[in-house]
Amino acid sequence: MVSFDRKPRAVAPIPGSILSGGVIPLDEPAMQRSLSRVLVVDDAGLFRMLEGSFVRRLGCEIVRAQDGPDVVRKASARTPDLILLDAQKPELDGPGCVRALKADPALRSIPVLVVTTIDDVAGCCAAGADAALARPLATGALEVALSSLGSVSQRRGRRRAGRGWVQLAGSHGLRRGRLKDISSSGLFLALREPIPVASPVQIAIRLPGPAGDRHVKTRGVVVRQVPPDPDSHLIPGIGVHFVEIDPADERHIAGYVNAAAVDADDGPGGVSQDRERS
Repeated sequence: MVSFDRKPRAVAPIPGSILSGGVIPLDEPAMQRSLSRVLVVDDAGLFRMLEGSFVRRLGCEIVRAQDGPDVVRKASARTPDLILLDAQKPELDGPGCVRALKADPALRSIPVLVVTTIDDVAGCCAAGADAALARPLATGALEVALSSLGSVSQRRGRRRAGRGWVQLAGSHGLRRGRLKDISSSGLFLALREPIPVASPVQIAIRLPGPAGDRHVKTRGVVVRQVPPDPDSHLIPGIGVHFVEIDPADERHIAGYVNAAAVDADDGPGGVSQDRERS
């Protein structure tokens, strides 16, 4: 379960199994913040989850702190883009640490995400936490919260245009969209009814390669939505950022992209903005 204390400016629905109110607020400061350094006060298990998440694959620096005073010191010295606290760590007073961070004018704008027990979620949010996740963590909950508090929509590296079909599964049910472009970190696909931003999705796609076609499967988070607009040149669809992918599938995508790629840094989220040709 995830709880958010921030007052929403724009709201996108998330599956109720992950969020306690069914919604996740996506305000402009949070979505514009670049996620390049994360400060974490944790047990070893939470750190291993971060190591295996998209945070590490994006090249984000993970800075570790030991307790409340240490996180305040390192936050002041290193200026992280997000702070992740494990409130069940014996040396950490979760609500007290959050209050100390939010009381400092130089630190209060840094998003704070707390992992705690379901009984302590309300207390952490009342102390000023931007979001709180209750153990046991639902699949994909950490990635959804991190991608919502820190902007990860910028796809890095190279991309390749595509025309195959992509199958999506999630709280919206099963859908099929047409691939427009793909990179090692995500894809954009044309979809008649775009899925809300921050929705977790499971993706299945068949990509060609030197050794033949491969059925690639990955988990992702919707980080961009282009709604249908007859007056716009943009393709209705969604940009998805990969958050969990098998190394063999990741290598296959990289090989496909590098075979005929273009730079992905020419637009928000690195997504194709050409109209689909019939």
